[in-house]
Amino acid sequence: MGDDMVTKDPLERAKVALEKLQGQNAELQRQIEAGSALEADYDKVVASQQKAASKYEKLLMRVGDKHSKVHRVAVDMGGGTVAQVSTELINLAVRAAGRWSKDGFFAQNVDVLQGAPHFVLGLGLYIAEMATRKDPADSGGELPSTTREVWSEATKLFAQLGFSNLARAIRVRYAEGKQEQLDHAALNAEYRELQKKYLELQAKSGGGGR
Repeated sequence: MGDDMVTKDPLERAKVALEKLQGQNAELQRQIEAGSALEADYDKVVASQQKAASKYEKLLMRVGDKHSKVHRVAVDMGGGTVAQVSTELINLAVRAAGRWSKDGFFAQNVDVLQGAPHFVLGLGLYIAEMATRKDPADSGGELPSTTREVWSEATKLFAQLGFSNLARAIRVRYAEGKQEQLDHAALNAEYRELQKKYLELQAKSGGGGR
């Protein structure tokens, strides 16, 4: 009976050792899987950070480009050219309409029509462009396109040119009106002087006849 126990003990010990080894192997496998999951999560975090860094870097590049001298010159010159050319073309059409109408509405208001419509239209378009422009804070840092910047500059300058022409027309009309009043007063004074001389001559002529 003692011999049986001696022969069974090594098997039992081997079985226990095997089970223990299997348990350790299972635990190690779980740790490996957990490590793999953690590594995958880490890779995702790194990828997300890299993506955010790339987006931020691109934004910084765009901001730098938006404030570069070349960009500002392109926007200013482009907007100024569009505003100046469109103003001159419209004014050319207004002057042609004035010649066509002879003594009509266009002919009498050529000076005002070369300023007022530009000011109203340009100001309206500028306000509309600014009102519809996306805020970088609400659009993920997206900045307006160069084309939009050029049109914004053009509408602003278009309105300013119109206001300048309108102000000049008003000044000229005021000066002409004032000069017309002075001329009218001078003519009245001359007329009264001539009438006075005529009455004096008529009185002298009547007295000599008697």
